[in-house]
Amino acid sequence: MILKYPSGLKVYSKLTNKNKIRLLIFTPTLECGGSEKFVSLVCEHINTNIFSVCLVVVNNADPFYEIKNTSVEIIDLKKNRILFSLPAIKKVVNIFKPDIIFSTANHLNLYLAIFKNRFSNKIKFVAREASIVSINSRQAIMPALYTRLIKKYYNRFDMVICQSAYMQQDLVTHYRVSAEKTMVVHNATPDILRTPTQPVKQNSEQVYKFITVARLSDEKGIERLIHAVGLLSVSFKYYIIGKGSKRNELQQLIDELHLQDKVFLAGEKKSPFPGLEDADLFLMGSYYEGFPNVLLEAGAHGIPVVAFNAPGGIAEIITDNENGLLVEDNDIIAFATAIKNALACNFDRDQIIETTKKRFSLSSMMAAMENIFLKLAPNK
Repeated sequence: MILKYPSGLKVYSKLTNKNKIRLLIFTPTLECGGSEKFVSLVCEHINTNIFSVCLVVVNNADPFYEIKNTSVEIIDLKKNRILFSLPAIKKVVNIFKPDIIFSTANHLNLYLAIFKNRFSNKIKFVAREASIVSINSRQAIMPALYTRLIKKYYNRFDMVICQSAYMQQDLVTHYRVSAEKTMVVHNATPDILRTPTQPVKQNSEQVYKFITVARLSDEKGIERLIHAVGLLSVSFKYYIIGKGSKRNELQQLIDELHLQDKVFLAGEKKSPFPGLEDADLFLMGSYYEGFPNVLLEAGAHGIPVVAFNAPGGIAEIITDNENGLLVEDNDIIAFATAIKNALACNFDRDQIIETTKKRFSLSSMMAAMENIFLKLAPNK
């Protein structure tokens, strides 16, 4: 069967069992990011014997994640802005006839909530928050208006999925979202099929290895990590993996601090950890985080973390002296001290891997997501 979608796109759709739950997933992009990774994991691992899945990408011009599950239909709306995508979205909805619409980013969530009444009242709407709304909304062009709109429309959702308890409380407290309409589903990391790589034993010429994987943008706080490692007296190599608008500014800071032979902006990599599994520490400088996937990936490799105890889910992942150390937010001197202390800790890397697998397994995340969808479409 050929389905004609917006922009003249034709998608060859497999005939699906009418008893399957028809799930329509919306994401702004499939670029490199935590929300996009979550979407890719759901699409790759969802039970397609129960769910008929269509993924709609508002603009898929520069994909980082590739969906290899051939049972999932993918539609690129080719829209540069969500604001102008409603007619295209309605066309897709009219053709696919979903039981559930699942959106995965704050601005897209709000957009669909505002226009929910333009769709069939039989459709259940589920949103997933990718960040802390009260902080993220400050970046809006008109923050006060944005806040009012969220307060007015977010309760239209049948369920709002939060990555962390912090995010859940933020929505309930600041936006009057009904607690009964929220649920915490932690991110997950696939199992790493390797044993942990132990760093070389310390000696007088020890050169430590640090790693950060992050977008080079303001909220990731890379500059305060560079300042912190600049205070260290030990020998080290520090690899910052990612790309972003602050690259030139960060390189200038590295040059000013004369750290060119110690701190390296390594660019974006699809698989950032291979080759760096023996890193002594993973460093996180974020000013806020929803529930950072990179900390789960570090844990899956057995790499301990030093991070600022910033707003969000970081403290729900890191336990002092077990899988890392937390530092009072924005205390750069304390962060440098914590790096030194963490290097002296005898972290059990095998235990870090096992704990990460147990707490943040992909099977647990998928079971939670599928149960939410099943409860919302009980007659299927």
